[in-house]
Amino acid sequence: MKTQEELWAEYERLKEAEDWEAALKLLDLIEPVSDEEWLRRLREAPMDDEPVSARQRKDLDEFHALLGRHAAQRAG
Repeated sequence: MKTQEELWAEYERLKEAEDWEAALKLLDLIEPVSDEEWLRRLREAPMDDEPVSARQRKDLDEFHALLGRHAAQRAG
């Protein structure tokens, strides 16, 4: 029997190969992760899974700043 780590690796391989049916079947064999494990994986995941242009990064930074200003106004 494969370990949970090996099952996850195989699941990722099947996703990369776009073998969705096999990947879904494999999910039935994988034990759900704890909230702590899920949060750890989320924290360790790369911020961007696709390249972001300088223009897009600038727009995102401006939007983030706008959200911060809006939150400060509502709080204060």
